[in-house]
Amino acid sequence: MDLNERFWSSSIEELKLGYVYDAVDDAYHCLTCGERFEDGEIFRHEDTGRLYEARKYAALHVQHTHGSMLAYLLELDKKLTGLTDLQKELIRGFAENVSDTELMNRTGAGSASTIRNHRFVLKEKAKQAKLVLTIMELMEQDSVAAPQFAPILRTATQVDARYVITENEYADLIKQYLPNGPDGPLASYPRKEKRKLAVLRHIASYFKNGIRYEEKEVNELLSQFWAEDYVLLRRNLIDYGYLDRNEDGHAYWVKGLETEQVRIDKGKDVMSVKKEVQNNKNDKSAKQGIQEREAQEQQNDKKEVQKIDKAKRKQLTAEYQERERSMGVFQIKNNVNGRIYIGGSTNLDALWGKEQFVLSMDGHTNKELQKEWKQFGSENFSYLVLETVKTDQKIRYDYKDVLDAEGRQPVDMVHQYNREVASLKEQWLSKLQPYGEKGYHSPAEEGKR
Repeated sequence: MDLNERFWSSSIEELKLGYVYDAVDDAYHCLTCGERFEDGEIFRHEDTGRLYEARKYAALHVQHTHGSMLAYLLELDKKLTGLTDLQKELIRGFAENVSDTELMNRTGAGSASTIRNHRFVLKEKAKQAKLVLTIMELMEQDSVAAPQFAPILRTATQVDARYVITENEYADLIKQYLPNGPDGPLASYPRKEKRKLAVLRHIASYFKNGIRYEEKEVNELLSQFWAEDYVLLRRNLIDYGYLDRNEDGHAYWVKGLETEQVRIDKGKDVMSVKKEVQNNKNDKSAKQGIQEREAQEQQNDKKEVQKIDKAKRKQLTAEYQERERSMGVFQIKNNVNGRIYIGGSTNLDALWGKEQFVLSMDGHTNKELQKEWKQFGSENFSYLVLETVKTDQKIRYDYKDVLDAEGRQPVDMVHQYNREVASLKEQWLSKLQPYGEKGYHSPAEEGKR
């Protein structure tokens, strides 16, 4: 069982403790970093030299290594907790017994009565959550054959329908895309997001928690799954929240551990500041100095984030330009009435997203498709690549593979690609006949061909 599965299968009490006992391997596991403490083994505390049995030492590990579980859980994404940034800040204040007036000043939440209202809303939210948990437990208790869903990644960048997959579906997908065994290689790399996430989840399981990998090590590991484009795998693992890396890309790790250390360091700083405020609560100059220091630290953090973001954007742009250019014919289908639209492009990469954007802005050139998009809703349409143009060599996204000696774009080559895509589109129009009730194309298009 991996860290995510253990985290999501834990009870409320276990999440509050920060560790869980696993009867399968007779050991206690930290829910934050996954460190294991075998039952029956004796552990020596480094600072005090005292000896502890596994359960007690697991508790000490959570307390001294990760700090408050409340603080850790509040760092999780809003999509997972359902809490806004303001609610998270208020909860921190409530836990510290901060007065409503001080919380008002800290959060800028209007008035003390507004703070009290937020406190009431949070308590009502807790009551609802308790009822929902009870209902779900009763439902699963009575539903013996209920499907078991694969756990959602704690560091997921966006939680949505792509993550709705059962364990059986997950196992079937891994067999489909890794027919030679779980160690690879991939038979193909899925285009559909849900399948892609399943494959990435499997590949990410080969990276161990708490270990920092050099880029060369990451590339070697990923090459066993897809030697032709391990760079794409590496980028997707980062984009989807499975891995993280430092600014220069020399070190990679399972996402969550680096940010956890930052959180611990920040937590220590906060505690030292609070202690200083308490010892000097009557000294206004001391408080002012602390506030100035906090403001400076926030400014430094902001600059560092901007620096990292700029470097990351530059690296991602360079990697994106190296992607293979995919050219061919695609289909947009109305899943309610079966009508289809056929299109062609010399750049299929992210085309579905572009088509959706144009349709959502009511700007598509095909008026019939645009009309039914508004009538039936985007959720009732699907996208499929019908066929791609076969080229003698891999064509990079920026066409640099076919540039002339002076770096200029060979116009005749680009025109040739356009002609090949147009020819392929004509073949599919002739084959599928997407006219009248079958599609969004007009018979006039047939006459022009």
